[in-house]
Amino acid sequence: MDIRVQKKEIRSAIRELKRCVDQAWMLQASDSIMSQLESLHLFKVADTILLYHALPDEVQTAAFLDRWYQTKRILIPLVSGDDLILKVYSPDKVVPGYKGIPEPSDDAETVGPSEVELAVIPGVAFDRTCNRLGRGKGFYDRLIPSLRCPLVGLGFDFQIVEQVPVEIFDRKLDMVITQNNLFYR
Repeated sequence: MDIRVQKKEIRSAIRELKRCVDQAWMLQASDSIMSQLESLHLFKVADTILLYHALPDEVQTAAFLDRWYQTKRILIPLVSGDDLILKVYSPDKVVPGYKGIPEPSDDAETVGPSEVELAVIPGVAFDRTCNRLGRGKGFYDRLIPSLRCPLVGLGFDFQIVEQVPVEIFDRKLDMVITQNNLFYR
């Protein structure tokens, strides 16, 4: 089977599963996943963390952004024209962004990729060897190669797929956290 057809079928199956998932379950699973992240030593010792506001049906991060920004510097990746920039998150410096998701305003502090100590990456799907599958958020595909820090993916158990042929834009992370499993590279 052609790799593009196979990946398209996987993404289609994931979308269908998402539609069937109850929102209350998703919030409960998100809490479990984020609690596992908080318990990791690499999270505890990192002061500067990259984390995006989740899109619908992804592991929910909004409550954790608001909880963590007081003790950690949370960076949000943004695309501005041809430039990829990282802005410091603070609830008093946000504007509606893509699909209405809050993102830092123009006057929020800008930080370079070299300052990121931990990148937390929501995704549509991961395989069991920690590849993030599919293009998804384009800024991650552009940003990940420039990061020299641990890369942790967040995904629900039904987003973990059996190993499939990996395309050049898929990115291998250090680990993926799901509600019931922790997968290491």
